[in-house]
Amino acid sequence: MVKFKNKSLALLCAVIMAVVCFGGLIGCGGKEPISNEKTRLVLATQELDGVFNPFYSSSATDSNIVGMTQIGMLNSNSEGELVYGEDEACAVLDYSQEVAPDNSKTTYKFVLKNNLKFSNGSPLTMKDVLFNLYVYLDPMYYGSSTIYSTDIIGLKEYRTQQRTTDAMDNFEEIYRGQGIIRLEDLIYAVDDIYENNKDSSGNKVSMTEAQMREALIARWECENPNAKPDDSQKDPFKSYKYVRDYNQALKQLKTVMEQTWNASVGTAQDIKFLDDKGKEHKLKTDAEAFMYNWGLLVWNSKGDAGYEGDGEFVNNFRDDAANWNKNKMLDTVYENQVQYEMVSVLSMYIYEEMVADLTAFEKQDYFDSMGEDKIRSIRGITFANLGNSVDVNGKTYNALSLSESYNPDGSIKNVDSDYEVLQIEINEIDPKAIWNFGFSVSPMYYYSDKEHIEKFDYVNNFGVEYGSRDFMDTVINSPDKIGVPYGAGPYKATTRTGNSAAVTAATFKSDNVVYFERNDHFMFPVTIKYVNYQVVAANQMLTSLVNGDIHYAEPGAEQRYIDQLENNKDKGLSYTRALTNGYGYIGINAAKIPDINVRRAIMHAINTQVAVDYYKGLAKSINRSMSTANWAYPEKSNDPQDTDDPYYVTDSKQYYEYDGTGKQSLSLIEEDWVETRTKNSAGYYIRRNKKTGELLKYTFTIAGDTSDHPAFNAMFGAAEVLNKIGFDVEVKTDLNALQKLANGNLTVWVAAWSSTIDPDMYQVYHKDSTAGAVKNWGYNAILSRPSQYTEEPDLLDDISLLIDQGRETLEVYNKDGQRGRKSIYAEALKLVMDLAVELPLYQRNDLFAFNSDIIDKSTLITTPAQGLSPFNSPTSKLWLVSFNED
Repeated sequence: MVKFKNKSLALLCAVIMAVVCFGGLIGCGGKEPISNEKTRLVLATQELDGVFNPFYSSSATDSNIVGMTQIGMLNSNSEGELVYGEDEACAVLDYSQEVAPDNSKTTYKFVLKNNLKFSNGSPLTMKDVLFNLYVYLDPMYYGSSTIYSTDIIGLKEYRTQQRTTDAMDNFEEIYRGQGIIRLEDLIYAVDDIYENNKDSSGNKVSMTEAQMREALIARWECENPNAKPDDSQKDPFKSYKYVRDYNQALKQLKTVMEQTWNASVGTAQDIKFLDDKGKEHKLKTDAEAFMYNWGLLVWNSKGDAGYEGDGEFVNNFRDDAANWNKNKMLDTVYENQVQYEMVSVLSMYIYEEMVADLTAFEKQDYFDSMGEDKIRSIRGITFANLGNSVDVNGKTYNALSLSESYNPDGSIKNVDSDYEVLQIEINEIDPKAIWNFGFSVSPMYYYSDKEHIEKFDYVNNFGVEYGSRDFMDTVINSPDKIGVPYGAGPYKATTRTGNSAAVTAATFKSDNVVYFERNDHFMFPVTIKYVNYQVVAANQMLTSLVNGDIHYAEPGAEQRYIDQLENNKDKGLSYTRALTNGYGYIGINAAKIPDINVRRAIMHAINTQVAVDYYKGLAKSINRSMSTANWAYPEKSNDPQDTDDPYYVTDSKQYYEYDGTGKQSLSLIEEDWVETRTKNSAGYYIRRNKKTGELLKYTFTIAGDTSDHPAFNAMFGAAEVLNKIGFDVEVKTDLNALQKLANGNLTVWVAAWSSTIDPDMYQVYHKDSTAGAVKNWGYNAILSRPSQYTEEPDLLDDISLLIDQGRETLEVYNKDGQRGRKSIYAEALKLVMDLAVELPLYQRNDLFAFNSDIIDKSTLITTPAQGLSPFNSPTSKLWLVSFNED
């Protein structure tokens, strides 16, 4: 979990006094009555990356900030069901879905509401909807949305500019390969320059950014050796491939360093080690935590090479760096990495990011070479009633004319009779496609530019420059648009003084506070005028709530927080809980442990109940790889259609029953793994494979930086069990574990999933998926070396076939002799367990805490009857929330 430093009370008072004091909350030298028009509602958030662009925000915290300003095409209710219409805060008034008789395609029609407006008063129309779609579906889009994974008719040919199926299917693979080659070329070139710029003693000589660019041009550029950088261009080095790629690496280095600092803030006390005498050593400052996470500060224990003693942290960077502030630390480390360590940076810290970027550069070069001979639109996306009337759910919507149906500002003239209708056609059936079409609708006027807006014609131009990474970087995701979001949501970005007309990135987020003001153009009345998001460390949220610094927080659902809330009920503190739409798990990479019986032996040694007990009654065991919040989790429900199924979960025992004696684990491996004369750290002989010679020597990794983790004791206990029967297991914490997961570099690890509303299993478990998850499971090795595996190839085939079947029906339950999705997924989930790559641990809860003396509790969603669920938090309808006004 990322943690953050708490702000001082004095600073918070200073910030608030510039606007308005809290009514009776903080002693700021004068009180004003609590008022919906003057008092600021203060919500807690963990650290923010500051990427407040709806197309490119990726962290949950940044996305929450962006969400304040947005509305989506569709919504979901407390049951996770699709909703839309006049009473919902979304853009769609009506919607239909029609499957062709032969299941060859599905047609979706969306009727857009009239009178929707963005926060500046301009209308939200079909132009904005199409603009958003074409951003998300452009081949150069690199944000987190996966709308492009939907098989929209004509989308593949649009994204690849290929007209044959084989060429479309191989397109991404070909260009990713070219991106990898391009990165390896850059690494080799940079290393070559370092090697040829050493002093007489053989030491590296410092290479500044400018010196490296000059050396790359002089020694390695071949494409245009006579060209000179043109300062008038957006990218003066674009003609120099190596220099352009080097510049992109510098940009990525800064981004990753910023993320590492944010992840380090407030975590120093959690980074601790015991020396050989049992004495605990902790870090003290954010700067030390950053250096530790960046590999510049390490723990040396007694006996480590080059060190004698009881153990200590060793600073390999600068002795005086322990108390540096963020800017000094990042600037100094950046300069050091640029001057001496760019080969390591490219090879380790930013490798995958650079592969993605250079793949995009290769594709852009291809698209640029085509000139105007491009496929300009997606056949399956149309303005359905432009020139023709259409029917949606039995109602006819009039044909619209661009010259006659619109006002000068782009809004519909006859709002009572005329509506715009979007049509999307996909190949065959895809039950989850509709959720991809619930994207937020952001304003074209802000996220595009004048040139492309003027070209918009509904035919070949949609406010986006096709296949241009430059357009994505300098227009859609330009620096000024990263820091301030715009949309049609209930709130708009503002400043500390309430000046929304002049808000900038620096004034929108200032001193760890983000400022919002009511959007008077929102489709429903918004009760509280001003809202702040205050950055607070997770372990300080309730203290801040008790002190009155904040009004609402969502800390982790742990017993210590529940106790703190119970002990402060007299101060107005209240709370509620709901299931988390996700679950904790332990993963095992079959590429690194190819013997399925070894993986099963490991699972038998893991006591999942230990991880559940960490939450002290606030979590429960699960036995399949799916959140119990999802309707497809294979337990029998109260629905009469939900009949018993042989693949449903019928008891609470973990699938691989825990055996602390190790006997069950040993029975799985002793035939093929024999003892060596080498002992592990526990004094037991390590086993090796009779055929391959491989040792049962593995690292179990905790994703994070502390042993205070729900699964640490479960992993440590498993290591003790396994080491007694011939394994050599070491349990380690690793802040960079998730980054390593992206590369498939971990063997056994613990982490958690955040689940989607639809239970489709394709991305995480299908053999044809390209997502990082399947790399983590070791699918690549199983598919490329099937002869080295026993059961796995058949299991992957069976799992993938079931997933395909689940995608070919819209029925939830069995009907007319045909299996529904719940039954299909129940069997698929059982086979995932047989594959032994993922051991589900626990289903936990989310905790919502608030001051009910300040907030009118009746205006929050606090009970299931009101709609509280894994899909609805207490503030899901923030525009309805009110203060208890004086």
